[in-house]
Amino acid sequence: MQFKRAGRVGFVLALVASTSVFAQEREDRTLLSQTQMTSIINEVSGDRAMQHVLELVPYQRVRLPGDYDRNFRETQVIVDFAREYGFANVSVSTFNDEARAFQPTVGELWLTTPKSIKLFDIHDIPLSLVSLNANGDLSGELVDVGAGRAEDFAGKDVKGKFVLTSGTTAQIYNLAVERGALGVLGLSTMGPQRAIDYPRSIVSSTVTARPGTVAWSLTPETRGYLEALMARGEKLTIRSVTKSTEVSGRSEYVHAEILGDGSTKQEVGISCHLFEGVIKQGANDDNSGCALILEVGRAYMKLVKEGKLPPPKRTINFQFVQEISGTNEYLNKHPDKAKAMIGNLNFDMEGIRLTASRATWLMHRTPDTFPSYLNDVGQSMLEYVADITRERVRFRRSINGYAAAQPVESVHGSKDAFYITVDKHYGSSDHVTYMQHGIPSIIYNTWPDMWYHSSDDTPDKQDPTQYKRAAVVTLGGLVALATGTDELATRVAAENLARGTSRMGEAQEKGLGYIADATPADLPRAYREAQNAIRHQAEIEKAVIGSAAVMWTDAAAGRKRVAPFAPLIDRRAEALLAEVKATYQLASAEHGVPAAEPTLTAEEREAATIIVRRGPNVPAPGARRAPPPGPNLPDEYMAEFQILVDRGNMTILQMRDFLSGEFTPLSLAELMATLKAREAAGLVTLQKK
Repeated sequence: MQFKRAGRVGFVLALVASTSVFAQEREDRTLLSQTQMTSIINEVSGDRAMQHVLELVPYQRVRLPGDYDRNFRETQVIVDFAREYGFANVSVSTFNDEARAFQPTVGELWLTTPKSIKLFDIHDIPLSLVSLNANGDLSGELVDVGAGRAEDFAGKDVKGKFVLTSGTTAQIYNLAVERGALGVLGLSTMGPQRAIDYPRSIVSSTVTARPGTVAWSLTPETRGYLEALMARGEKLTIRSVTKSTEVSGRSEYVHAEILGDGSTKQEVGISCHLFEGVIKQGANDDNSGCALILEVGRAYMKLVKEGKLPPPKRTINFQFVQEISGTNEYLNKHPDKAKAMIGNLNFDMEGIRLTASRATWLMHRTPDTFPSYLNDVGQSMLEYVADITRERVRFRRSINGYAAAQPVESVHGSKDAFYITVDKHYGSSDHVTYMQHGIPSIIYNTWPDMWYHSSDDTPDKQDPTQYKRAAVVTLGGLVALATGTDELATRVAAENLARGTSRMGEAQEKGLGYIADATPADLPRAYREAQNAIRHQAEIEKAVIGSAAVMWTDAAAGRKRVAPFAPLIDRRAEALLAEVKATYQLASAEHGVPAAEPTLTAEEREAATIIVRRGPNVPAPGARRAPPPGPNLPDEYMAEFQILVDRGNMTILQMRDFLSGEFTPLSLAELMATLKAREAAGLVTLQKK
């Protein structure tokens, strides 16, 4: 009996030991070693990142005219911290030095009758004054024009008066002043629901005021108050007092580096935007990104110094820029850097408390027009942190107990779940600019952001725990990019191959869904779309594994090492296509129709003979593009559509198949209508082969 009990105890101890060894599942593995990731987790500080934000933008403020004659506050904060932390080659550069701009110094909006109430002061809410160049002391009656459409002005005398509208200030301004109005009191929100949820918020907007006029944005709450007074028959009069001064309109950015060891000419980038204009100042958009990467750099250098991380072979370029224009300025000025960079990580809106904003932390992949190894580096780190920070019920009786495998939390932060999403490409930040210069770049951000571009984008919405988790993801990915060893290159290529297998399976799943949902008459078309989805993804995966060659510091050697994977991916695609064909035959038999091979329609045959090229009226690179003439494709297609047009040399059918493969089946008629509209505007040319 004693022997059996001892044996049972021994078995339990062995089981516990086994659990502690094997509880490290797939979720707990990534491109770096567990020891390295633990060092990163222990060092990066969400509280330090939060402190950076509080130094950068403690509150939204009216800049003093003298601020334009020296480094802006944000610039100087980054420079001081970067030098203190030991970054190399810290520098401030300016561009557009001859430009001029306006800085409001006084801005007060008053209700004067039936009673005296100061409605807004720019020193309370800087974003309330929309016309930055307005000067004057203006008084007049307030007239409600509802939504502010042209027909809403009919029969209303607005000359010498202020206009109240539920429309957007910037959109209504010209309609009002053309009819003699002194100014506009409008709304600027992120839509009706957010106006309800956040009635005291104003979203940033600007207009250039005509002499003797002014434009203000109201909070939904204030607009509702004025509307209620008018509804009960009150006559309202308004007084606007504004002063502005002309200042330098120059832009500036900060560059800093962590130097590589000189063994390679390859470099990597990590970026944020410190400015999005200088009137708008956002804690999350995007001082949070700058606060984050500053902390990532500090922790990296400290861990290298302590011997816990390998020193980087590749120089790391930290960019704190004016959004998009600053990135363009730097890369155009330093083409050697653009040529040397093998990848960039971009951070735009990182620190918000996810649960407070109903948000997830998103990683947007590069588009299929720019397939890259980089996506899987980022995704690997993102999923790793999400997995180790959640409590897994199947481990509840192990040594972890009822707890996360490895909590990643800040002292002053939340204990919220880490909500993440890996999403398709989306533009509108500096990652797009890097790709335009031939550098693969992914972006991380939080969305939705309930206070995006608004007067409420302030540090109190931030979460140090979110910063810490973001910093772990970021530093892990940056180390994988910058270390520069062939061993890590092999790991990355293996990651690409494995995740590519999943993506090809997802393409098959998408295609099988088309077949399952098809009517009997549409089965051949659904089968063709399923084939297209798999073939498209196979081409992307071959390009992804090929792009990993740059991870070897000898890229030519890297190309030879990854070349054997391409035919294997083709073989995998053939197997998936065979399964799709079998499913198509099964579905056809169930519907009692023949499993005919799909053939091109007459329209498709014609589309296969027409090549799409850029037209003569396309704006120069970097120039502002006017809204394209309609009709347009659905939003999700448009960024890729424009890239394919700009590249040229693709037939209409190839373009349709590419967009359908990346997203969902696109109507050829819809694509043709969009191309014809652009052809009429000189934005594309459609040429027969």
